[in-house]
Amino acid sequence: MKNSQEKLYNLINLEEISGGSDDFIREMIKLFVTQAKNTISGLNRAFDQQDLNEIRNLAHQIKPSIDNLRIDVLSPVIREVEQLAEEGGALAQLSPLIMETNTVLEAVLEQLDQELKNRTS
Repeated sequence: MKNSQEKLYNLINLEEISGGSDDFIREMIKLFVTQAKNTISGLNRAFDQQDLNEIRNLAHQIKPSIDNLRIDVLSPVIREVEQLAEEGGALAQLSPLIMETNTVLEAVLEQLDQELKNRTS
């Protein structure tokens, strides 16, 4: 039975490294939530300031977390953001990618919020 909204993430990596510790998984989710919120606001700010270096740094920093939570839909996108910013890519190319990154991260944040509630109860 699938949820009405399919999960955009998979906690299998966290479950493997946690040794089944719910506390560990909750902490890792909370860390990701904080990082993702910072990334969303940071990407928006950096884009507005046309700061390609900061865009590249933010993409680079969140990439391992996206991989760790298996947010597969975002994996290629964040890599493209990082690559374009590193190459001094046109902001017109970056704009839709950053919007997609933010939209997916916001959806994941909502799902993880529910995940945390489910794991607490």
